[in-house]
Amino acid sequence: MVTLIEKSCGNLTLSVAPELGGAIAALNWRDCAILRPLQINGELRANLCGSYPLIPWSNRIAQSQFSFAGQTWQVAKNFGDHPHAIHGNGWQTAWEVTSESSNSILLEMTHDASEAWPWPYHAIQLMELSEHALRVSMTYINHAEISVPVGLGFHPFFAHASECEICFVAKNVWLNDASALPNQESDIPQEWDYSTFRQPQFGSVDNCFTGWSGSAQIRWPRRDITATVSSDTVTNAVLFIPGAERNVVAIEPVSNINNAINLLPVGDDDRAMRRVPPGERFTVSMEIRIAEHA
Repeated sequence: MVTLIEKSCGNLTLSVAPELGGAIAALNWRDCAILRPLQINGELRANLCGSYPLIPWSNRIAQSQFSFAGQTWQVAKNFGDHPHAIHGNGWQTAWEVTSESSNSILLEMTHDASEAWPWPYHAIQLMELSEHALRVSMTYINHAEISVPVGLGFHPFFAHASECEICFVAKNVWLNDASALPNQESDIPQEWDYSTFRQPQFGSVDNCFTGWSGSAQIRWPRRDITATVSSDTVTNAVLFIPGAERNVVAIEPVSNINNAINLLPVGDDDRAMRRVPPGERFTVSMEIRIAEHA
């Protein structure tokens, strides 16, 4: 069994699983699941929750290897037989609840240098509910004696994808090769253009969009509900629409593109990994705001 901590404000209810990577197990508006709920009687993993943190990088590192500061680093493969390390180690680490109120929870974790990530760090997540929104902020604090590359993000899975329509605006998208690694930044093809509301196409996309406006809408017409996921701290978003059997759509605010550590100089621009000096912090945030229509 896993311990779930519930918070509520107005019609919003949040369930958090600190032991499962500090993940959000559920987010409900009244009796409607906004994020995919964790199935308590099923397999218990962060990536089966409603949302989980991406730290200290988002998405894939090619062949679990990269070069930085004149040295080649190998990080642990962390997703079965998948050759590319994915989404950092925060989602596979238990977080500790260090403070909470009726509508908020503060989670923290400390990582010592290891094969999962070669530099030590401390991480903080603050989740706060208001009557119509959940706001999550996440901070990386560099405990290493050198500046290090860092990427952060969030991986929310929105529920009932077969009943929803999505809309967001971005400038470009990275196309992937056969091993799911980006190899070309391109104009957005028509089949991935969600600049006006339309139904997500199952099994069609798992790609990083750049020049994201910072806001995306998911609406369920039959339920008269719209969720807006937004971030004022990042300009990239991964759109992941798996097969119909999962019935979810993920719109992930992220600070780095997929495999950024091997594609772009650290600190180069807002698509790259950030360079965080010793003792310094890097913070990203995400808001999920609910509107109910009469």
